[in-house]
Amino acid sequence: MRSCRPNSRSTISTMTETIPTRPFDDGEAIAWLRSQPDGRVTANAAELARQWGWNRMRAGRRLKAWQEAGHIRRNAEEIIVTTPVTPTVTETAGATGTPSSKTFVKLAAFIIALALACVSAAFSIDGLTAIFAGAFWPVITMGTTLEAGKLVAAAWLAENWHSALLLLRLILVAMIGVLMSLNEVGVFGFLARAHLDHMAAVDLALADRTADAEARLAIQGQIVADLDRRIAQIDAAVEESTRLGRPVGAMTIADQKRRDRADIVAVRKREARTIASLQIEKAKIDAERPPRRG
Repeated sequence: MRSCRPNSRSTISTMTETIPTRPFDDGEAIAWLRSQPDGRVTANAAELARQWGWNRMRAGRRLKAWQEAGHIRRNAEEIIVTTPVTPTVTETAGATGTPSSKTFVKLAAFIIALALACVSAAFSIDGLTAIFAGAFWPVITMGTTLEAGKLVAAAWLAENWHSALLLLRLILVAMIGVLMSLNEVGVFGFLARAHLDHMAAVDLALADRTADAEARLAIQGQIVADLDRRIAQIDAAVEESTRLGRPVGAMTIADQKRRDRADIVAVRKREARTIASLQIEKAKIDAERPPRRG
């Protein structure tokens, strides 16, 4: 026997031709389902979305939440309202009975996503000012406007993806892709400037340390050279007395200057060790300097 129940598919097809003046809220959507013959309707999420003035994603989420909460029952595309539902039913209601936890997760996800977008935008704009340093304020104005436009376009597409025209979706997707590429360029400029600033600071510090080490090496070299000159003078005096055939005088000079010469030699050894330490220090400084690429 053929069922006398009205054809819900034809009913929804007829009603979807009338676009609501404003989107339904949750209570109005549930009331619309209950107003159907026997509280039954055969339609998919896209058809219901058009009827309620929503997008397909929102309609699918609501239907899933209502089903989990036990307010409706779904059999393929047939939807049956099982319990009276108040207008306070939202997509956070579920079988677990913990809407607050889901709300907290969504709020945390929204805050994190907003923070990521703001940080990325700030780095990108700062990097663009480094690349185009001659137009500081115009670049900031342009970057801020483009970043805001990118976020608004992405949010609008997410909300109206199934109802927007295909050409409009393609244009917005292309625009968002271009703005994302511009964002990457700005972030690269920010990181490149940070790297160059760090390298310049390292080079300056190493240059200061190298200059200090070289100055101390020069002073120590002069001290050692002076000590060598004094030792050479003592040795020359002894040698000159010996050459002139005055060994007694040579021995006398040697005895007189022996202690002085020993003290000078000891000082020279100490200063020579200082020079060696400074040379090692300078070698370490040179080793810390990053290699230069051609």
